[in-house]
Amino acid sequence: MFELHEIPLERSFGPIAKPVWEFIEQGLQRGKSIACFDYVPSNYDVVYAALEALPRGRFCEWGSGMGIITGLAAMLGFDAHGIELDASLVTASRQLLADFGLSATIETGDYFELRHAADIYFVYCWPGQVWRVEEHFLATASDTARLLVYFGPEDFRCEVPREVT
Repeated sequence: MFELHEIPLERSFGPIAKPVWEFIEQGLQRGKSIACFDYVPSNYDVVYAALEALPRGRFCEWGSGMGIITGLAAMLGFDAHGIELDASLVTASRQLLADFGLSATIETGDYFELRHAADIYFVYCWPGQVWRVEEHFLATASDTARLLVYFGPEDFRCEVPREVT
């Protein structure tokens, strides 16, 4: 049996390249035109710094919104995939990724129902859903995967499964 254990989240706060900022700004601008009540953007420089410090591998964003974090992961060399419920965000994020020549994919659906194997999962979840996200992660991810949970600009955590003895 496993439970989640928080580990320190290393961050590399070096300068972010101009093409990365252009991608972020374009995603934010395009996101303003999408009528989706629950789309809340992350603090992308904080997320980028965390992703930059992690070993490359398979990345999956649960609730990918405009696909900005999925795109950032792809820019950093991850095999990046996003899952988004809102079809208008999926369409817009796919176009954004294509316009910047990124090979990341965005899948339409509910991440509680879809399975996508990854080494690192990212989620900006609703406060009342944290327990459900953590249970879903433990039930579906490998015991070496990491869960990056973004609660807000100053609260970003990395959790890993730990065997309970």
